[in-house]
Amino acid sequence: MLLSSLAECPRLFWGPDCKELCNCYPNGQCEDVTGQCTCNANRWGPRCENVCLCKHGKCDQKTGKCSCEPNWWGAQCASACYCSLNSQCDQKTGLCICQPGWWGRTCNNQCACSTSPCEQFTGRCQCRSRTFGPRCDRYCQCHMGKCNQVDGTCTCEPGYRGKFCREACPAGFYGQGCRRRCGQCKELQPCTIVDGRCLACEAGWNGTRCDQICSQGFYGEGCEQTCPPCKDGHTCNHINGKCSHCNPGWIGDRCETKCRNGTYGDNCVFVCSSCFNGECHFETGRCLCRAGFHGMFCNLTCPAGHYGANCAQLCDCHEDTCNPFTGMCHMEANQRMGVIGAGVLLVFLLCLLLSLLSCCCICRKKDEARDIRQDLAHKKPSRRLCGQFSQISLKLPRIPLRRQKLPKVVGKHPRHSTVLVTGPSD
Repeated sequence: MLLSSLAECPRLFWGPDCKELCNCYPNGQCEDVTGQCTCNANRWGPRCENVCLCKHGKCDQKTGKCSCEPNWWGAQCASACYCSLNSQCDQKTGLCICQPGWWGRTCNNQCACSTSPCEQFTGRCQCRSRTFGPRCDRYCQCHMGKCNQVDGTCTCEPGYRGKFCREACPAGFYGQGCRRRCGQCKELQPCTIVDGRCLACEAGWNGTRCDQICSQGFYGEGCEQTCPPCKDGHTCNHINGKCSHCNPGWIGDRCETKCRNGTYGDNCVFVCSSCFNGECHFETGRCLCRAGFHGMFCNLTCPAGHYGANCAQLCDCHEDTCNPFTGMCHMEANQRMGVIGAGVLLVFLLCLLLSLLSCCCICRKKDEARDIRQDLAHKKPSRRLCGQFSQISLKLPRIPLRRQKLPKVVGKHPRHSTVLVTGPSD
């Protein structure tokens, strides 16, 4: 028969029907529903199987750690404390923790620090805010700072200076002792005297204090504009975006202009030397000689066997006798006459050919004009040839055709509708 749920099980049992055997007995008692052990005062552990070693305290039933009674300390609460009534014993170390206004090993001495506390072991006064002196009985006059507890000198807070820390930092300075200078605040506005913050930065600067230049590749107000591509990868100025450095021989905001007017080098500040027969190189300042000359100042003609700019090319002629400017070979007198004669003959033949072509074209145009006039007069055009061939019909024998019987041919002219009939008349 089941027991009522409101009835307690006997000490040796637990469970809904009080049939489960309790493992804590006789060093503890089981909880009726869960069977969890509640150990006696001198026992601890899951089944209350361990003996408590605390002499003047209680054990934690799970860990066995001691909680000492007042005026006792140690792992087993076996050591007595020797503290006065003005203190409390530390149960781990046995030291006396003095109440405010008392000091000493056993806290038997009273502090002489007015309303401020004193150090526990030496009794030295620990002055409260706004007080200083050996007994903390003097009033501090520091307006925005802290007093030295011994002599009352002021240590100012950031943003203030002066003997009593009453003077704020002047414009353009901030921080501890006003020794730090403000960053590039916009339109010379003052920064905050405490931490140096700016409301806005000048072009080319960023950060809360406007003390950092724009990252590489950016410039302008807020560092929001992208740098143009400066020559050879150089970065632009962080304020106006101009290229901060150009390669030798180049100038301009974007390093896009070569040195001019006889200058060369970095920023085109060097003046070229006299290049008599050449030009000064805009990057190095070295003379670039014209064809036929060489030397540091281009004042020497090419030696035999060389020609061209700076005399850098070799002649390819018999006995290396070429023109120092063009490299053309020098010829003998008979060779020159032969070349001239050949040239004259070639010109004559070309002129003759052009004359013949022009004559033929003129004759052809005349024949075409004559054919058009005959067509308009409904006459069969007579074919004529240019030049000596136009009179060939006069030299051929004439054959009478009146008595010959020829077939009749009927046709239409391509341009007119008139019917032409050829043949002997009846």
